[in-house]
Amino acid sequence: MARRKTRRAPRRRKSFSISNALFSVGYASIITEGAFKTSAPQFLLGDVVSGYASGGGISLKELIARPELLEVAASNVMANLPTMVVQSFALGITEKVFKQVMRTPFRRIQSGLIKPLLGSGVRL
Repeated sequence: MARRKTRRAPRRRKSFSISNALFSVGYASIITEGAFKTSAPQFLLGDVVSGYASGGGISLKELIARPELLEVAASNVMANLPTMVVQSFALGITEKVFKQVMRTPFRRIQSGLIKPLLGSGVRL
């Protein structure tokens, strides 16, 4: 009998990418500023982030305490949606160009500094 084709398990990267994490923070910032009128750290931590003043934004703690603020967030998203889409699109293009331009320097930094110091589980 012929062998049955088995489905391969999805291949996952076994390393943490610093540049992907930074661009993810950028996307989180676009979402939190558009929906909650605050930065990502201030949304998560509230007013305990030093250097930030409460500018009328909604924090996660306020959102849990007052669920009616979801309506405010929804109206903010509808008002800021075009701006958020343009910012996300621009960040995506910037990410691709940045990674293409920085491919060789990242490879040199990875092999010379990151891998010897932090191991193969972290990459740029």
